[in-house]
Amino acid sequence: MVTFISKKQALEILYRELTDISPLPMHVWEDASQYFCLKTLPKGAHLFDIGDKVKDFYFLIQGLARYYYISENGKEFNKSFAEKPGHLLSSISSVSMKEEVSPFGVEVLSEFTVLCISYENFRVLSAKHQAWNDLMLRIYERLIVKKERREADFLLLSAKERYMKFLNDYSMIESAVANYHIASYLGITEVALSRIRKEMKLT
Repeated sequence: MVTFISKKQALEILYRELTDISPLPMHVWEDASQYFCLKTLPKGAHLFDIGDKVKDFYFLIQGLARYYYISENGKEFNKSFAEKPGHLLSSISSVSMKEEVSPFGVEVLSEFTVLCISYENFRVLSAKHQAWNDLMLRIYERLIVKKERREADFLLLSAKERYMKFLNDYSMIESAVANYHIASYLGITEVALSRIRKEMKLT
């Protein structure tokens, strides 16, 4: 359940999460915190849409969302889910490249709270503070590793193995995400997912 949270509380949560990624001295955090704004979205809203020019980094405080693509024939494919505090949501290609727009959208699946900071200000902080620059590098490394693992899963794992990995990686949200969203994330049909769940005696 998502509850009301103040900007001060949100900043405290984000500071804990970011310092777990890379140490941030308090004076660096105090300088950075002035650039963040609190944003709350209802279930069904979009943080940004396919084709939007994304200019901000959004850090999840609470809630659940999905990243998705839409094919030329209108079929949706889920890229990833965001469910953990501190999770960065953005389109790296769009924020960092002048002419690029986001190739995917982010739909909110529950009431959703983020702290947002413009990519421009994020880079300003990186230029001012080595600790913030180190944080930016660690964040990018995590995104690259996640992408590599996702690609390896599709090449090396069976549909059942991918589902088992999903249950392990997203155990906290499995019951909150509709099966058709999970099937799309796994790259299979909802019927195939139902068959796998039946084999695993989950239905």
